Amino acid sequence: MNALEKLLQRSLLWSIIQVFVKRIFDFFVKLVLLNLLFPKDFGIVSMAVAFTSIIYVVSDLGFKNALIQKRDDELADIHYQSVFWFGILWALIVYAFVYYLGSDKFSNFYSEPLLTKIIPILTAPILIDSLTIVFRVKLFRLLHFKKIAIIQATATILSGFVTVVFALSGAGIWSLVLYLVFPYLCSLPLYLLLAKWKPKLIFSWSHLVDILRSSFFICLTILIIIMSSTLDVLFIGKLTDAHSLGIYSFALMFTVLLSVQITSMIDRVLYPFYSKVQQNMNLIKSYFLKSLFCYSVILYPIMLGLLLFSSPIIKLFFNKKWLAADYSIKILALVVLVKMLTHGSTLVYRSLGKPKLELKILASSLILTTLPAICIGSSYGILGVSVGILSATIINSFFYFYFLNKILSVSPIDVFKNLKAPLLGFIISFSIILPTYYFTKINFLFLLISLFVIYGYVIYYFHKIVLKKISHSLFQQ
Repeated sequence: MNALEKLLQRSLLWSIIQVFVKRIFDFFVKLVLLNLLFPKDFGIVSMAVAFTSIIYVVSDLGFKNALIQKRDDELADIHYQSVFWFGILWALIVYAFVYYLGSDKFSNFYSEPLLTKIIPILTAPILIDSLTIVFRVKLFRLLHFKKIAIIQATATILSGFVTVVFALSGAGIWSLVLYLVFPYLCSLPLYLLLAKWKPKLIFSWSHLVDILRSSFFICLTILIIIMSSTLDVLFIGKLTDAHSLGIYSFALMFTVLLSVQITSMIDRVLYPFYSKVQQNMNLIKSYFLKSLFCYSVILYPIMLGLLLFSSPIIKLFFNKKWLAADYSIKILALVVLVKMLTHGSTLVYRSLGKPKLELKILASSLILTTLPAICIGSSYGILGVSVGILSATIINSFFYFYFLNKILSVSPIDVFKNLKAPLLGFIISFSIILPTYYFTKINFLFLLISLFVIYGYVIYYFHKIVLKKISHSLFQQ
C-alpha cells in the first residue's frame, strides 16, 4: 500500500467520524423539530430548498469540482486567485437576482407568500461559499479530511444547539430555516483559519477560462443531478399542497436523503483520490467496487429496518401526524437499495476528466425515464411519485450498468459477486425477521436489533479477515 492509499484510509476515517457526529446531532435536532412543527412547515421549507439547491449549483459554476479534478501540474496559484475573485462577484450577481426577482416569481408559482421571505435567507450561504471555495478545495485536494471533519462537526454541534433553543422558544418554521443556514456561518471562520491559503489582488481571464472549460460541463451535470432529485418535490408542491409535500419530505429524509449523507462520506474522499490516480484504471476499478460494498454494508440493514418497521418507528419517535409517510418510506427504501448497485459510477467519469459523458448519461436518464415517471406518478399523489421514482431507478440501473461495463469493465456479475455478503445478509435477515414480526408479539425494537445482529454476523462470516485488518488499522490510526 503506497502513501496515497494510506492517506485515503485516514481521510475516510475522518469523513466517517464527521458524518457519524452529524447524523447523531441531526437525529436529535430533527426529533425536536418534527415533534414541534407541522408537515406544512416542512413542506414550505422543502419548496424553498428545491429552488435554492438549483441556485447553489448556478452560483458555484462547477468551480469546486473542476479545481479538485485538475492534476497538480495543471494548476497554479493564479487559477485559485481568479476563481476566488470571480466567484465572489458572481455570487453577488446571483443573490441580487434571487432577492429582487427569483423569490417573488417562485412564491407566486406556489401561491405561498412566506417563500418570499424564506428563499433570500436560504440563498445567503452562496455568499459564504464564494468566500470559502478555494479554502475548501485546498483541503480536499490535500485529502486533509481531519481538518474538514473538525470544521463540519463544530458547525453541526453549534447549529444543532442554537436551533433547538430557537425551536423550544417558539420560533416555529424559522427554527428549521436557521438549522439550514447557521452551519455556513459557523464554518466560515474555521475554513479561513485552518486552510493555508491567502487571496491576493491578482486576476487572469485566461486562467479563469481554463477552469471554465471543464467546470461548465460539471456545472450542467450537477444541475441535472439536482433537478432529478428535486423534480418530485417541485411536482408535489405544485399539484398538491404544503402539507402533502411535508409528509413526502419526511419520507425522503429517512431514506434517499439519509443515503446521500452516508454515501457522501466516501464519495467526497474518493473524488480527489480518483482524480490523483486517474491514469490507473485498475486501481480505480478496485476502489469503486470496494465503495459499493461499503455503501451496501451500511445502508442495506437500515433500509430493511425501514421496510419492516417504518410504522412503529414513526409512532415511537415521532408524532402520529407523520404516519401518512409510512408507505412512501417503504417504497423509497427500495429506491435506495437499487441505487446502491451502481452508485458512484458517474463520479468516476467526472474524476477521469469525462464530464461530457457524465452529462450525457444523467441528461438521458432524466429526460427518458425520471421526468416521465414523476409526471405520471404525480397524478396519484405522493405514493404515485414514490412508485414513479422506483420505476425510473430500476430502468436507469440498466443504463448505468452498460456504461460501467464499457468504461470500467465492471459487469453486473462483478457487482453482484462483490455484494454477495450484503445481499445474502439482507435476504437471510428478511426471511427470519419478517415472519417473526407478523406471527409473534415480540417487541419490534428487539426484532430491529436482532436484524442488525443477524446481518452483521453474515457480513463477518464472509469478511472476518478483512474486517479484522480494518479494525486493526483504525485502532493504529
